[in-house]
Amino acid sequence: MIIVLIGDSEFEKERLIEQFLEKTLGDRKDDPLARKIIFANDSNVQSVSDAIIESCDSCSLFATEQSVVLRNAEMLKASDSAALEDWFKTKPDANLLLEFEKLLKTSKLYKALSGIATVKECKSPRDYEMAKWVTLHTETDLGRRIEPLAAEYIADALGTNQALIDSEIKKILLLDPEGKIISLEQAKLMIAPQREIAAFEIRESFGDRDPIAYTKKLRELLDSGVEGIQIVAALEAYAVRLLHIHTMLSRKISAKEIAAKLGANPWLFENKLNEPRKALNWPIPLLCRVIKRLGELDCEIKNGICDSRMGLELSLAALVIR
Repeated sequence: MIIVLIGDSEFEKERLIEQFLEKTLGDRKDDPLARKIIFANDSNVQSVSDAIIESCDSCSLFATEQSVVLRNAEMLKASDSAALEDWFKTKPDANLLLEFEKLLKTSKLYKALSGIATVKECKSPRDYEMAKWVTLHTETDLGRRIEPLAAEYIADALGTNQALIDSEIKKILLLDPEGKIISLEQAKLMIAPQREIAAFEIRESFGDRDPIAYTKKLRELLDSGVEGIQIVAALEAYAVRLLHIHTMLSRKISAKEIAAKLGANPWLFENKLNEPRKALNWPIPLLCRVIKRLGELDCEIKNGICDSRMGLELSLAALVIR
């Protein structure tokens, strides 16, 4: 069994490595004599390719077979890569997992592996894909259903840290082992926000272009201690999202298809949050100007040009009050 992991999601790669060792070694997965972890950039290993081939072709006196994991494989030397390419052509019967951050499909090494290995993509979900990932991970990997609004809350509260989200959801499962579904109320009770969720609180009035509700929420956030830079970042991310939605709507793409492309729950996207309507509230040229202005505000705050509460509040209010 040869497995190739490609991507930047450390959480997903660690999970798949653990599965690989469990499947190939069973109860012996933690036995140092049955498993060998090799780092491609380990300066103490004279030839990484020789170490891999020797480990895969031999077995320990105390273990009938050995499973090998190559970490940071994108850092292989050219000579090691060439040696492995030649070895893969022999179609070795080995328990080997190679972990890459990047591996071009046009590379000789990828082509040598493609016929004998199982390739798995391990990309980190983008911010707008997190709610979908929370739902998929909770229901598929952890075996518990979750309400769409609970998944949205967890994604907004914890960000893109997959390991943190996994541990927090497992905490819910531990405290409520007999539960059948994770509700929004349960998620709010058991999971405290690890980041400011200004976007979750201000995006409705911003999307509606409701100047009264928007300025009221903006003042509440500033009064509660939310940093201006966080509000600017949240609004900029949401404005870009609305721009993407508006652009797709103008190309006659259905709301259901847009929700799928964004990794959003279709019911939340179209009914509860009604993001297509919010996107159409903003003409594309105006959205582009707002995004540009938010970028300028970000730069001004970081450089100390916009350093007063009143100046920041007026600048942010002007985005909607026209």
